[in-house]
Amino acid sequence: MPFPDSPSSLPLTLTISLATIVATVYFHKKFSNKLFNDLGLYVLTNHRSLIVVIFGLPLSFLWDTLLKIRSIYIHTFKSAPHLHDQRVHAVVAQVKARPDANAPICTARPGWQSVSLSYRNYKKKWNAIQMPLYDILELDKSSMIVRVEPFVSIGQLTHALNPQGLTLPVVPEMDDLTVGGLINGTGIESSSHKYGLFHEIVTELELLLGDGTVVVATPDNEYSDLFHAIPWSYGTIALLLSAKLKLIPCKEFVKLTYMPFYRKEEYIESLRTLSGEDETDIHSKKIPMFLEGLAYSRNDAVVMKGEFVSKDEVDYSKTNRLALWYKPWFYKHVQSKLKSNEHTVEYIPLRDYYHRHTQSLFWEMELMIPIGNHILFRYLLGWLMPPKVSFLKVSQTEMTRQLVEKTHVAQDFLVPTRKMSEFIDSCHENFDQLYPLWLCLHDHSPMKGSILKDPLCPNEKKNGHEMYIDIGVYGLPKCVHEKREDEFDMKKSMKTVTAELRTMNGFQMLYADVFDEKKEFEEMFDHSQYREIRKKYKADTGIFKEVYDKMSVIL
Repeated sequence: MPFPDSPSSLPLTLTISLATIVATVYFHKKFSNKLFNDLGLYVLTNHRSLIVVIFGLPLSFLWDTLLKIRSIYIHTFKSAPHLHDQRVHAVVAQVKARPDANAPICTARPGWQSVSLSYRNYKKKWNAIQMPLYDILELDKSSMIVRVEPFVSIGQLTHALNPQGLTLPVVPEMDDLTVGGLINGTGIESSSHKYGLFHEIVTELELLLGDGTVVVATPDNEYSDLFHAIPWSYGTIALLLSAKLKLIPCKEFVKLTYMPFYRKEEYIESLRTLSGEDETDIHSKKIPMFLEGLAYSRNDAVVMKGEFVSKDEVDYSKTNRLALWYKPWFYKHVQSKLKSNEHTVEYIPLRDYYHRHTQSLFWEMELMIPIGNHILFRYLLGWLMPPKVSFLKVSQTEMTRQLVEKTHVAQDFLVPTRKMSEFIDSCHENFDQLYPLWLCLHDHSPMKGSILKDPLCPNEKKNGHEMYIDIGVYGLPKCVHEKREDEFDMKKSMKTVTAELRTMNGFQMLYADVFDEKKEFEEMFDHSQYREIRKKYKADTGIFKEVYDKMSVIL
């Protein structure tokens, strides 16, 4: 959350002191009759919520502050878009002079800084390439294109573009997500039913190949096959040096309409109709700019549609500044709409809307800080929320890491909307009634050379595209909540779900843990053209590993 929305009158030291007093009393009661060989390990394992509140929140705040100072410093003293070519030459020199020519290469960004909760340890053994590429290089308003380096974050872009009435067609939720990560991996948001996944807004890629050659790939030049193969390749074909992204005009507010439903068939029909899956023109007035759903049970869900509106069109009696520190968590606010069988409208500032799930990291914070949505907590400490994912990872012990692997689901499954009802039933059964579910549609288009399979039932009216839906499953199954952990088998559940996913021509987002054998993985993701392109562009000589080798695989 932006610091200007915080209550400047609330000193950080007073907050920490209050939390420390509460923690001292708490620990005294807990520890008075117990002996521990390793107090620190016990506290981190059994009282992680307090550790996150006492240390994680202040440290996250300080980290954010340092990053803002660093960003100002870089922008003031180091930002030099005209030096991009010079920086690229330095990266090329590192690749050619790497100390271990037999080891693969990867970026030097530490794994603990990634937004994913999964652990990726490969960077400890591979050649880490320093890539100081963090500049917005060019903004061309006439062609509605912005050129950026790969470590530019979504936060940088929204801060730079939104005041000028511009935005990316697809703006993923977290400020810390980088353009490079979203292109090499993937990104989705509530506008993806119109514009597709994040890579669909890319028009040009500057890439460093395995032999040290720098090329520029576009959808229709001599490197078009390379251009289409980069998304979902996770840095296994080339290193990204810069990218051009499409822009669209935006307005200051989003008019958001909440629509409650109480039958699964009804909210599925609403989502599919509003998504425009049978429309040929994405600019049709029938298709809202933003569309998502939150399912709170198999049958209860709230569908939300949104449109850009100017400040002159806003009914200020219905505004909701979601970014204010004391506001209820968004998913709890949405859930309250189920109490009334009526459509309701709110006007939300654009940046607040883009980061509506940030305060509670969707609903993951309820597990980490169970009292986080309490009104007193929000008023006293809400301005420090959320803790950085990086600090959540480094505060884990081996025991809590293993417990998370066995009980905590954090997955995004993308399936054709025609299979949506069936797959929700599968999640309901295999993840033991884990809710809420995030429902976010996206336009899936053919991608020759990518590991993503083409649509199985393409709509010929839409150039062979097919509407898919991301079903986000985050949290603990019901039996785990009820302290019946032995009744849940994560590996069995994931194997069952991904097996069904493969039969539906669906796929799993790869930021999360993978539970499939390599053979099963290659049944979900098409490797034939991907391997041909790796060979053609000398990525298979040992300098780049394959996608599966970079995943967090649990077998």
